Amino acid sequence: MIAKSLLAIALSCCAVPAAAILIRADRDDAEYLELASRYTSSVPLNSPDGEGVLIAPRWLLTAAHRARALRDAKPRPRISIGGRDHEIVGVYLHPEWKGSAAADIALIQLDKDVRGIDPTPPYRGADEDGKTVAIAGHGGGKKRASINTVDRLEPRSLALRIKPVDEASDLQGRATTEETGSPAYLQVSGELFVAGILQGIAGGWETHSRVSAFTAWIDATLLEAAAKDAATLLEAQ
Repeated sequence: MIAKSLLAIALSCCAVPAAAILIRADRDDAEYLELASRYTSSVPLNSPDGEGVLIAPRWLLTAAHRARALRDAKPRPRISIGGRDHEIVGVYLHPEWKGSAAADIALIQLDKDVRGIDPTPPYRGADEDGKTVAIAGHGGGKKRASINTVDRLEPRSLALRIKPVDEASDLQGRATTEETGSPAYLQVSGELFVAGILQGIAGGWETHSRVSAFTAWIDATLLEAAAKDAATLLEAQ
């Protein structure tokens, strides 16, 4: 089964610059670059790799293993978004994450609002199975996006199968390990949502944290941080 999956990848994709999304051999890289321009909330963490997505003006959603690396870095790096550097003022790993794929999701709080980029809200539905999603990443120094479908749905994860050419979407791609933390976008009635956060890649599968399963924690974390900010502001007055 693993050998068959690897064969599918080889048939479906060709190499582009190191660490970049692998693209179909019969498609032009320019198509993947153009597709990525639609997903402006996707952000490179540059620590040195990793991805995140803007879900609120001061908040990025990413994988816990990526957020931990940022939290533990000394000095803590800044994140450049839209031509402006942002300091990290808070890193929130999901409390149930213990270093494995389970609950591999985290929030990063920035020092100021991101300008010129609209956040993409978390998806809150329960119908992701079979849906078409777009994966965006900055591997190789250029932002690319690819198209796939949700082929496996679990209570807290969703997975995409890399398909052979005769089953693949026109712009199927395969993310790389350097792009974990990247968002899986789902479009519903013309509006974009973040449905998944890339945890890892094994054989012919990409596995993502299922964002809809973590919205209660996301909401609670943002609310708690807002309350702390308000209390700090009152104390300073």
